[in-house]
Amino acid sequence: MTATPWLQKFWSKSFSWIKKQNPDTDPTGQSQPWPFWHVHKGKVFLFGIDWEFIPFSESKQKELQNQRKQGKRHYVASPMDDVIGYVGAMPEVPGPKFAAAIHLADQHSQGGIEIFCIHLKDDLYAMIALNDAKPVPGHDYLGSKENVWQLATDYANLQEQQPIRYVGNSGLFQMEEPLSADKLFGQPGAVSKFKPILNQPLLLALGATVVILAGLLYGLDAYITKINAEEEAERQKVLNDPNRQYEMSIENAMAQLPSGGRRQIDNWMRSIGKLPLQLKGWELRQVNCDLQKCLAIWERQYGNFSDLFDSLPIPFTTKTESLNASKTSSSTATSTHALLSQTGSIQLNRPKLPVYAAAMSRFGSQLQDLSLLDRTTFTLNKPELFPANVNTTPESLKNPVLRVTWGIDLELWTIESLQLDSFVVPETLEIR
Repeated sequence: MTATPWLQKFWSKSFSWIKKQNPDTDPTGQSQPWPFWHVHKGKVFLFGIDWEFIPFSESKQKELQNQRKQGKRHYVASPMDDVIGYVGAMPEVPGPKFAAAIHLADQHSQGGIEIFCIHLKDDLYAMIALNDAKPVPGHDYLGSKENVWQLATDYANLQEQQPIRYVGNSGLFQMEEPLSADKLFGQPGAVSKFKPILNQPLLLALGATVVILAGLLYGLDAYITKINAEEEAERQKVLNDPNRQYEMSIENAMAQLPSGGRRQIDNWMRSIGKLPLQLKGWELRQVNCDLQKCLAIWERQYGNFSDLFDSLPIPFTTKTESLNASKTSSSTATSTHALLSQTGSIQLNRPKLPVYAAAMSRFGSQLQDLSLLDRTTFTLNKPELFPANVNTTPESLKNPVLRVTWGIDLELWTIESLQLDSFVVPETLEIR
């Protein structure tokens, strides 16, 4: 397979310039053999292809086998099979591989002499020259803006005043026909996709044994299909394992829990302990506390709003005033009080949590003892999986954490005797 003397001379000169300017490196300076490549929206476009011109001196298949002996493993041909490009190993990046020059020739060429200069990103530019919709050897190039401009200019200067069509988004030439990289490299066709050069002699040798091996191959294919199905089923089983999903949720949920035991109760009592039952003609009717604040509800006896809020012995963050014009004695007010800050942070340790039966026996016994006090009642709901947003049941998990919602009604003076284990978490307090 040979090229014309002019083309051989021009090709040699072009590659000599490229190797001198950018010897075996990509535009980022990293060592990389030819061809260069660029990934555009999941598709890999190759540059610097070893182009040869047809007709073949012998049959196409024989020529491909000759190229394979020389280390070439993939090829791409123009629609008319009059230009063919070869590469050895493909770049190890995911995505289908296309010849950038053949793609542009197939979808954007208008014939004649054309120079495509495309800005891809940062200082990465592509330059592709076509002559009658055929790649010009040495001129499907990926490099810096300066190198692309120099290569395109040198090629243009060789055209002896022939009309040249400039296309792209590089801004390197005033007469450039604007076309974005997305449009230039969008939806490449099958003609520009690289094909493997099959080992034809080996295939012919194997062909003689196809009939004998057909049964074995069918059995092997069925076996592989079965193995793949089993592996996929096992993979899906792992992905859908409720224990895996639960473990992804439980640690974060545990970290969000407040401290157990008396720590929260003591903080509530310290935060609101200075609130009086009577203040400036107002009666403290109720206090509701959660993990961030306490809300005090006041009922008027004879005082006014200003006297109440000016006399509160502890700071408040917000207040409300509800005036009943027809019955001023029914006026109410609220004051919101921030909790005192707690030093340190005590989180529940999942491995140290007791098993459900032992925890319920211990906590249930404590509730039974407290119920002996006058005017003391308690509630204990059924256990639920914690956290509640996991769509499974405790029975399907290896190490589930259960949450039991409880409540106790007792006289305020007995709260000091309420001793709670670390796994018992108080979340709200209501005093009335």
